[in-house]
Amino acid sequence: MSDHLSPATPGDPFAPLPNGKINGVAHHAAPKPGGDDVWEPTPTPLDQPVPELKDLYHPGYGHAVAVWPYRDAEGGLLFVVARFERRDGDKLRKDVTPFVHGRRAWTDSKGKRGDRTGWHMKAPPAPRPLYGLERLAARPKAPVLLVEGEKAADRAAQIFPDSVAVASQGGGKAAARSDWSPLAGRDVVCWPDQDEPGRAYANDVASLLRQGSRHTRAKTMRIVEVPRDWPDGWDLADPMPPGASAELLAELLAEAQDADPPQLPPNFVFKDSGLYYDQAAEMDEEGLPVERVFIAAPFEVVGEANDGTGNNWGLVIRWKDRDERQHQWSVPKRFVHADGNRIAEELEDAGLHCNPSGKARSLLKQFIGGVRSKRRRICVDRTGWHLAHGKHVFVLPGGEAYGPAAGTVILQTEHAGTDGAFIAAGTLAEWQESIGRLAIGNHRLALAISAALATPLLDVVGGDSGGLHIVGDSQTGKSTTLYVAGSVWGRGARGAQVRQWRATANGLESAAAETSDTVLILDEMGQASSNDVADTIYMLANGSGKLRAGKEGGARKSRTWRTMFLSTGEVTLGAKMAEAGRKLMAGLEVRLVNLPADAGARMGVFQQLHGFAKPGELAKALQLAARMHYGTAGRSFLTHLVRARVTDTKGLETRVKAAQTGFAKRHVPDEAAGQVRSVADRFALIGAAGELAIEWGVLPWPKGEAMAAAAACFKTWLGERGGAGATEDQQAIAQVQAFLELHGESRFTPLIRRDERGDVVPPAADQMRTQNRAGWRRRPPGSAEGWEFLIMPQVWATEVCKGMDPKRAVAVLRSAGLLLGATDRAPAAVVKIPSEGPVRCYRVSGAIFGMRDQPGEDDA
Repeated sequence: MSDHLSPATPGDPFAPLPNGKINGVAHHAAPKPGGDDVWEPTPTPLDQPVPELKDLYHPGYGHAVAVWPYRDAEGGLLFVVARFERRDGDKLRKDVTPFVHGRRAWTDSKGKRGDRTGWHMKAPPAPRPLYGLERLAARPKAPVLLVEGEKAADRAAQIFPDSVAVASQGGGKAAARSDWSPLAGRDVVCWPDQDEPGRAYANDVASLLRQGSRHTRAKTMRIVEVPRDWPDGWDLADPMPPGASAELLAELLAEAQDADPPQLPPNFVFKDSGLYYDQAAEMDEEGLPVERVFIAAPFEVVGEANDGTGNNWGLVIRWKDRDERQHQWSVPKRFVHADGNRIAEELEDAGLHCNPSGKARSLLKQFIGGVRSKRRRICVDRTGWHLAHGKHVFVLPGGEAYGPAAGTVILQTEHAGTDGAFIAAGTLAEWQESIGRLAIGNHRLALAISAALATPLLDVVGGDSGGLHIVGDSQTGKSTTLYVAGSVWGRGARGAQVRQWRATANGLESAAAETSDTVLILDEMGQASSNDVADTIYMLANGSGKLRAGKEGGARKSRTWRTMFLSTGEVTLGAKMAEAGRKLMAGLEVRLVNLPADAGARMGVFQQLHGFAKPGELAKALQLAARMHYGTAGRSFLTHLVRARVTDTKGLETRVKAAQTGFAKRHVPDEAAGQVRSVADRFALIGAAGELAIEWGVLPWPKGEAMAAAAACFKTWLGERGGAGATEDQQAIAQVQAFLELHGESRFTPLIRRDERGDVVPPAADQMRTQNRAGWRRRPPGSAEGWEFLIMPQVWATEVCKGMDPKRAVAVLRSAGLLLGATDRAPAAVVKIPSEGPVRCYRVSGAIFGMRDQPGEDDA
């Protein structure tokens, strides 16, 4: 062994260590270009101990911090892999590199000759042995767990002692350079890192282990679906993600998906340039071999999908468009039997080129229908919460899934393209700074943002869908409120998150299903058809579309959803219904509650301007920010929410319901009707969502801000409504009052009048004639002003109470002290009418108008 070294030069990566200890070629001056470099690896197994950390040196990182020995099946040392780390500001940079023992002789750039035998920073020759061969040989029947990296393998051996943990050397892109023959005939599960390179590595290994020769073919090969919402790059050596547990890791391992390659239909073949149909034996009309038919650009068959009951089958494929954006679509198998070129059209629209020839399109259908795969996904036809293998999963429009079983679920739609409204841009910090913080002190903005986050909680507590309608004049900030709410999940602008009320019922039904468990935002109710508004609100709040007949006459499956929808308009819901001559029913008013846009500070929806000179300037800043920074808050909230629900489902439900109960105790009167309590629960749910987001660091607000905004807006709604009683009760009183206001003079015969001196005398005979009489009116006892109305029973039932239950109207007016002389058995009292005799009438007090109490006489 020679220790002759050339002097070190500043910045020379091959310079010797400062203490003069030399451990390999990496410490010497750089070799001379084109020099006579000699490398003689020491025969293995090595008769050498595992080197100490101080003996391994990286020119850019210094001494090694960890070392892993690679051994043969008998335990003989082959080479080692070392890990190096260094701090670069607040970042920890690391490198993992192999060291091989041998002799190296070289001439450096200064002409000095070096010769060294020891550990050198070199890669072993391919095919490289696996890490853990000695453990593999010692347990020939144990299942094998393949991971990325030696550190992960050691940790995996501790977590899963029933499996033999192994790793390959060289990282995720070096699978083809490893010797996989020791895994032949073994049951293998690959646990990839949580990133795209990790998933690509697992697929590469699967191809090598299941498509190779019998000398390398594994008995079975499966791949763990690591939750996509876990930290990027996470592996088994890292700390457990929040909400994860050893039990969850064991479940993920047990539910690993089969990695066998798909079985293609006969004569179909994948080449680097795409999918082809190649049947050399087929001849054309002239007896010549048919040329290979190009079908589509390259794509990957991920697996097959169905809804978990054996229906709605699809083929899951994945590809990259020409801008390297990745797409995935579960192609409904029924499309192969549809007329036209639907599959090719959808794929082309999503960036996967397809041959436009008729034969190629037909072959594409044949391929989609004929592929078979052991890999299974559960397909769902709407967004939001789903159960997969007993675990909660949340699926966003576009297919993003959250939860431990997210990798087993796919959104199967009729379109290959994703919903562009639900994409993210910028960072959460940028959204918090440009939008989130500006909602502090602005109750309408805070309520809208919290409402956008609240819909996923509906399933947690079993709540009903419903909406908020922000009503006010133009230029009050109504639409800005919607843009801000839309930015929680995607681009806060018209044509993206903000849709128009002016749409068909079928269109809004589709929008509701496509945004289930997120938020549906509708602008400008005034543009919608008055006849359709009520039906649309009932449909949205009831969470189900129309029941339609299929081609054969049977009922088709209805679309379903859960939604918290936000709406704006310059007219209230009641005014919109009145345009069509329809009455606002209580159930409708509960499903979509009116909230004035004016927050009471004479600045429209704003109460705090946060340094802006005018409300308009703040509105413009928010509108611009909603088009630049969006989609991050909703995703961050979902990550925490799914984790909380998976970890402690009952605890999350109890916490949210407790918030609703506390809200009701503080803000709902004891005598409040059920309708008011239902609306209070909605406001409380919105507040609870905001408070959870504050706790999880999603919203940059002080604690209590969201619930305070919800309480303030609820009180405003309650005041605008006119009290906490049932809507039907208020409507009954209002309808009777309206009838008397309209017909009190013309259709009610007066039973008393005043002469010139103010004395009460009977009316003249000619004044007793009343056209289309509804009853009589008289002075109440002890009153000189005001009237008591005596309404005949038939008029009461057919006109006064038209459209409502007359018995309920009796009960409401009697409870309010407005129906005089009524009893349980006889709500209509018997009154003696001059010239008529005893007549049964409903005696309605003039107090229904708020009359003044003054002394008077009653001559009737």
